[in-house]
Amino acid sequence: MNTLDSVERKEKEPIRRIAHPAIGEIYCLNEPEARVTLHEIWDDKLYFQEGISILPGDIVFDVGANIGVFTLCAAKQGARVYAYEPIPPTFELLQHNIHLHGFENIAHARNIGLSDRAEERTMFHYPALSVCDSWTAQDSWFELMAEEWENTLDILKTANPDQYKAIRSLGSKSQQQGAVREIIDGISASPVRIKCKFDTLSGVIAQENVQSIGLLKLDAERADWEILNGVRAEDWNRIRQVAMEVHVQSDVASISAFLSERGFSHVAGRQLKMATSCVWASK
Repeated sequence: MNTLDSVERKEKEPIRRIAHPAIGEIYCLNEPEARVTLHEIWDDKLYFQEGISILPGDIVFDVGANIGVFTLCAAKQGARVYAYEPIPPTFELLQHNIHLHGFENIAHARNIGLSDRAEERTMFHYPALSVCDSWTAQDSWFELMAEEWENTLDILKTANPDQYKAIRSLGSKSQQQGAVREIIDGISASPVRIKCKFDTLSGVIAQENVQSIGLLKLDAERADWEILNGVRAEDWNRIRQVAMEVHVQSDVASISAFLSERGFSHVAGRQLKMATSCVWASK
């Protein structure tokens, strides 16, 4: 089984720093991926729809923290954040970014994922697109990105403007489609399998002695139900708001009903590009 060395392995995965007007500088391995994430969270305010907000002093759980863009967003609003990221090299970047912004006292990074049981599982890590890291290979997802190439190209406008312009300048649609396919094939090639630790949400609530959660943010590829099922009935009373990306479109209605049954009076869902959706819930 393959494993990854430290994120400091400069000859293959050099750490970069990019800047965003709202956040300042941030460490990343992949500038295009980081630009899209920054745009999604800071500019589009994906997790702050349907009345979702953070109050100073709130406790926020960032599940699927990746390199920490949302963690920094919540910390800058005065929240105390618990950030969960299972992939070791991505977790190291999360730590670096918390330190870079001086949030060590209020943002707590944990190198575990959340599921419906405490266990060790093998994950597929895509170094060129870590937001797609998952328990299962993402072949079907990358194929969808290639098939819906115009939506993918639209994302590339934010991720890599120069590459976007170069592809748009190609003489035909078929050439543009082929160029997008080539990019996707490069990103999806040779995922690295890594054993990662998992716990349940109720398990970490108890470990951290958390009495209330102002916002539970979830973005964990295809682990939506496992995470939700890892919350004991009594712990739902502790959670005031949920904002989550849903990775199977057909799950939106059932997840919305699930949250309504657990005391959330306002639940709304909306489909995004590339067959993903978001659900926002508040009490």
